[in-house]
Amino acid sequence: MKRIPITAAEHVAKTYGYDQVIIYARKVGKDPDPHGEHLTTYGVDRTHCAAAAKIGDFLKYKIMGWVKQ
Repeated sequence: MKRIPITAAEHVAKTYGYDQVIIYARKVGKDPDPHGEHLTTYGVDRTHCAAAAKIGDFLKYKIMGWVKQ
């Protein structure tokens, strides 16, 4: 399981015309890699970046129950 780089979210935004992109990915099961979750956010400018990050944090901590480290 690899982390999804911000450049992947940037590519989606530029290719499809979005201001904010949030990518949530899951790996389930035991083999061959352990299970896990990953979330990447992107915004076209500082304001959109902050909004996408805020939404990402809400999803991670309020919906999916991740623990802040």
